[in-house]
Amino acid sequence: MDRILFHHQQEPTPVRRMRWWYAAAAVLALAIAIPYGWKLWKGKQPAGTTASITHDVAPGKEGAILTLGNGEEIVLDSLGNGLVASQQGTRITLQNGSLAYDDAAAKDITFNTMTTPRGRKFQLVLPDGTKVWMNAGSTLRYPTAFTGAERRVEMSGEAYFIVAKDAKHPFFVNVQGKTDVQALGTEFNINAYADEQHIQATLLEGSVRVRNGGASRVLTPGQQARIAQADGAMTIVQPDLDQVTAWKAGYFKFEGAPLREVMRQLARWYDIDIIYEGNVPDQIFEGELPQSLQLSQVIRILTKVNIKFRIEENKRLIVLP
Repeated sequence: MDRILFHHQQEPTPVRRMRWWYAAAAVLALAIAIPYGWKLWKGKQPAGTTASITHDVAPGKEGAILTLGNGEEIVLDSLGNGLVASQQGTRITLQNGSLAYDDAAAKDITFNTMTTPRGRKFQLVLPDGTKVWMNAGSTLRYPTAFTGAERRVEMSGEAYFIVAKDAKHPFFVNVQGKTDVQALGTEFNINAYADEQHIQATLLEGSVRVRNGGASRVLTPGQQARIAQADGAMTIVQPDLDQVTAWKAGYFKFEGAPLREVMRQLARWYDIDIIYEGNVPDQIFEGELPQSLQLSQVIRILTKVNIKFRIEENKRLIVLP
């Protein structure tokens, strides 16, 4: 099995500099003028490889669909700052790309659903002050006001939570209707895509309890509960935390990622369909890429001797041996 590296080893990579840019945009703004993919690729394409760019695809962006309790859908991509809706006294406002709930005058509760389609990600603040970042292809269902002894939400896809501290009202995330993650004032990431082999709950700060069937484990910071989709078996591992949260910071990080896993991530972010033609060889990828690249730039970087790509109309990426 070939292992494909696409970052320099001797010095900080261009992508790492791109990551720093997110924290210091003014200092490194000029770095964006030279796309990372082109700097790596220019003049280095191996003979016999192709990456057709007749039809290019733009990267994903901030955006989501909010479904209110009455079934009304609101596309948030195009809305400006201000009041989005009011439900039973709870006010929902959009401010600089983040949705927030104010339940101070709530008379009753209903449930809302936030959906980030493929090619979108979004941030919201729940009525209790909990912050949630949602990756592409995800859903989150939650009440417009938290009442009772517990705070509960339901999700699928991927989301990063910073839970508001409230020891008297524990916070629960139900994942795909079968796994519960219980938290008290903590930060964690949940990856629970239906097309992945595992549900992964990763703790960054605080403490969480992960329950699945009869299994229950308490995580300490830096640990990940990995639950097999097939049989529910739970194992505890120590993941690369930068890799786990790379999507939230705006880049891909692949550490021993097989080709099909890489393609699934690209499919969600670029909202494309992946089609395999022929017996595509196994490849393992190592490296980092900013999510701001055009699809053609990503393909130029990934293309190696034994694999080819072709971008077609209707947002189809063809993978060939």
